[in-house]
Amino acid sequence: MKNLNEIIGENLTFLRKKAGFTQLEVGEKFNYSDKTVSKWEQGSVLPSVDVLKEIADFYGVSVDYILSEHTSEKDFKSIVKQTPNFAKRATLVVLIIAFIFAMALVIYFAEVYRQNSINNRLWVVFLWCVPISCIVLFISSRRLMKSKIWPLIFSSAFVWTTLLSAYLTWYIPGGGYWFLFFIGVPLQIALILIYNLRK
Repeated sequence: MKNLNEIIGENLTFLRKKAGFTQLEVGEKFNYSDKTVSKWEQGSVLPSVDVLKEIADFYGVSVDYILSEHTSEKDFKSIVKQTPNFAKRATLVVLIIAFIFAMALVIYFAEVYRQNSINNRLWVVFLWCVPISCIVLFISSRRLMKSKIWPLIFSSAFVWTTLLSAYLTWYIPGGGYWFLFFIGVPLQIALILIYNLRK
């Protein structure tokens, strides 16, 4: 007969893998390190009762389920709620981005109506939708994509599209705003270093 620590460890391991998360991602969700999550799953350390309740809610099971021994894979599958699939989550992300551009369209036409003319500079409102969309993609990629490279790609895209948007928004012929792009170099290096540390 397994002891309680082993049972909890096995259940936490199964739930995490079934949901498609790494130990690091679970640790980030509950503000613990991946080493702590690893200790939970090995049964050498147990999460506190309140954290156990949070974990159960996160996976859509009861605390009793985590504390109980399950004899077969079938047991697991019959109780664990299915996490939303990739297609549903990706559709939600697309809808959020579409909403961002729709809001830009509303702002654009509201300003055209207010000024009673088309201002040549109003198009920049659509340009700023790109870095905002990059933020949405960055946040969602941390949950949707198993590869850690996507958050780096989207955070890098956010930096460079923000700088480009700022440059084109305040662009004056002969102006010296080109120096804005130099800001991107240390930011990009920092993002790569953070990516390597997290990896």
